[in-house]
Amino acid sequence: MSSLVYIVKASKLELKITLVEVDKLYIHEEIIPKILSSLVEKIKNDGVWTDPIIVDEKTMIVLDGVHRVAAAEKLGFKYIPVCLVDYDNPSIELHTWSRVFKPTRRESGVIIDYLEVFLRALNASSYRSIHIPSLDIGFKMLNRRDLLGVLIYGKRIIGLKTPSRDIKIIYDHVKRIENIAVNKGFTIEYYTEQDALSQAKIAEGITLIPPTIKKDEVRAIVLRGEVFAHKATRHVIPTRPLRINIPLKWLTGELNLEAAQRELLKHLSERKIKILPPGTILDRRYEEELYIFE
Repeated sequence: MSSLVYIVKASKLELKITLVEVDKLYIHEEIIPKILSSLVEKIKNDGVWTDPIIVDEKTMIVLDGVHRVAAAEKLGFKYIPVCLVDYDNPSIELHTWSRVFKPTRRESGVIIDYLEVFLRALNASSYRSIHIPSLDIGFKMLNRRDLLGVLIYGKRIIGLKTPSRDIKIIYDHVKRIENIAVNKGFTIEYYTEQDALSQAKIAEGITLIPPTIKKDEVRAIVLRGEVFAHKATRHVIPTRPLRINIPLKWLTGELNLEAAQRELLKHLSERKIKILPPGTILDRRYEEELYIFE
């Protein structure tokens, strides 16, 4: 690793901000064309690269920012800003995204059991469900990979049987279930587990909680040359750097990598860092401490 890195020593984690060649990175989740297209336009309009992506220093696996990698490729950039971290650091946590399926239209004055509608659609596609007596039991079954997901609707808890304990195959089925839901007239929203459970209590939608992927499984899937479905992982980094705002011309390859890294190092060294606490709302709510370059 080049010595031309800007190092931030946070309380739980060391952050190394630098530029790397785009083709040296490995993504672990699939790219959604609509998201990619929107992001490419945003980067063009911004005129700067705003935030570094989060990358495991040992393997160069992208932990957060797979669509930004694809956008850099689409724009023809040779380099991309990264924040290198030690993925094995226990302060970096790996959680899941829960899916909440909501009917696009509710019939006025008509009582519809949307969970039954949903289960019939899954049953028609050969998915089998079982009653789960408690959330605690459901989570234990998820951890053992006995289920591909737990459905919650009000006080009802349903387990979906899994055809495989391979986590990649499980998430392939989660993606298939999403497609079934859309075809039955449901929309899909993604929530943290805590927020999804709040939605489930008021039966605002049907919550699906899939199993949590492990770090070694992320690495194994990438080494197999495969990627997970969209929104399979939710990495929580204890400290996240934002707003480096560097010129796009540094990423084009007009400068060699070392020269571009020197420009970035000088740029960051001349700026101050404002620290914001977890829970700060900027473009979204951040669960981690933020280091904002000003």
